[in-house]
Parts: sequence; structure tokens; C-alpha cells
Amino acid sequence: MGVQGMSGTERLLRIPVVVAIVGGPLGYLLGGLLAPAIHDSGPATIAANAAANPAGNAMHLAAFVLASFLLPVGAAGLGYLGYRRNPRLALGAGLLGVLGWLPFSALTALDDLARAMTRHPGARENGALLDTFTNDAVMSTYLVVYVAFHLVAYVMLGVILGRGRIIPRWAAWMMAASSPLTIAAFAFHSSARTAVGVAALALLLAGSVPAARAMAAPARART
Repeated sequence: MGVQGMSGTERLLRIPVVVAIVGGPLGYLLGGLLAPAIHDSGPATIAANAAANPAGNAMHLAAFVLASFLLPVGAAGLGYLGYRRNPRLALGAGLLGVLGWLPFSALTALDDLARAMTRHPGARENGALLDTFTNDAVMSTYLVVYVAFHLVAYVMLGVILGRGRIIPRWAAWMMAASSPLTIAAFAFHSSARTAVGVAALALLLAGSVPAARAMAAPARART
């Protein structure tokens, strides 16, 4: 039995979460593919934005903005899926996921700032300013929370959902493996970093599809 077997209220509550579980990683993946630069220096980031296709760059920002709204909701939904089988760990993992994704909007704003800087003269000064802003205490805190919390969360969620047989074992492994692969991406530079990061997001997306299907099913069908 699928979404059609639910009450109207339950359906309304579940459909946005189903969309968020898949749409968040998908938006992040699309934005990552179109991003001119990822975690590069200020001058290099501004130069990459100046050389980027304007339409593609706008799509990358739009995808990141959409993902910034969907990813926290999706993480909460994954925690909810595992709550019946392991309440404490699922609650902790869901909260870590939500907190880890909240800074994503601020990090997206950095990309928008880099694009805006290409429309003003003084590339050298703008590059130094972007580096200063990116590495100050506020943005560094956002980055640490983003990296540490959401990466730990998806390892925990993959384990919880896999052991609880809520999603297939292969999907649980993909969800959990996306986190160490994301960390590994930071060891690379330029296009290699993008390729590894995109591969990590593809794993997360693949693991999230069965979770979305589980969320779409009535609770009695999962127990």
C-alpha cells in the first residue's frame, strides 16, 4: 500500500518529506556539478565565476538555495524513519543532520557573493576580501558545524536504517559511505575535488531513494 492508502492529513505531512529526502541531495548534486569553484582561494573562486557561463552559474545557485531548504527536512525525515527501531540513536542522528545542514544557506551565500564580486572592479582586493570573509570566525564556525554534524549524521542514519531493514543494505552502505568519501574529497584539488565530491553526493542520492519510498509507505507497512 502506498501514499494512496493514507489519510489526507498524513499524506500532506509525508509528501513534502519524501520530496525533501530525494530533492535535497539532488539539488546539492546539481549545484555541485554546475559550481565554478568549490573550496578554492578567493582570487581563484572569483576568476572561475567570471569565466563561468552565467546561466549555468545561476542554476548552480538556484539548486543550492533549493537544497538549503530541503536538506534539513530530509534529515529530519530520515531520523523519523529510524525512530521506531532505535529511538535514541535516530533522534540524535536526525538532530545532527538538521543542525549540520542549517549552515548550508550561509555557505551558499558565499557562492553568491563570489559571483557578485565579478561585477565590480578590483579582482585582487575582492579576492583578499573573500578569503577574509570565508575564513573569519563566523563562517569557520558554520563550516565546522556543517562538515562535522551532517557527515556523522549520515553514517549513523545509514547504520540505523540498514540494521532496521527500513532500506536495503546496499542503500544503507551508500548513504553511510557518502560521508567518508566527502571527507576524502578535501584531499584533492580543483576538478578532482569536484569529481570526488560529486561521487559522494551521487551515493547519498542513491541511498536516499529507497528511504523516500519507505517514507511514502504507511507506517503499518513498515512495521
